[in-house]
Amino acid sequence: MSDDTETAVLAGGCAWIMQQLLRHPAGVISTRTGFMGGENDHPAEADDGGHAEVVEVAFDPARLSYRGLLEVFFQVHRPDLDEATVGSLYRSEIFCTSPEQRTAAEEMIRDVDASRHWPGRTVTRISDAGTFWEMGPEDQDYLLRFPHGCPPPFPRQGVRSGTVPTPS
Repeated sequence: MSDDTETAVLAGGCAWIMQQLLRHPAGVISTRTGFMGGENDHPAEADDGGHAEVVEVAFDPARLSYRGLLEVFFQVHRPDLDEATVGSLYRSEIFCTSPEQRTAAEEMIRDVDASRHWPGRTVTRISDAGTFWEMGPEDQDYLLRFPHGCPPPFPRQGVRSGTVPTPS
């Protein structure tokens, strides 16, 4: 990335859905889906090796702060659902690329818990970013190509089943 961009790596369920939801805030430059946080090289959905599905977000910090991106992230997925409920592949995790990102993530989780927006306590992990294993081309921009490709992971007010909302 250039000096004008920053990278965030976020796991919050199905990477197809998360990519669609995280691409829209002003300041996002690009997104791509992949895997991170597991043990094996070259993971795949069938052999994830403990990796989570992630979205790598390149963004312009002059237009969108990391905190602002995290605010979107915590609005579009259920950070209170643990691995026993959603599985390791779809867990909630923030992979930090700097100490500043870690501090922002810790503060954000405290704020999300204090808001009581979700029924349970936030179980989102915070980890250092590791190797990003990019998914294949068939998994990039999936919901742009197949808008009704999968239903939202949980009901959203005013959204029909089989559609993916876009943040305003």
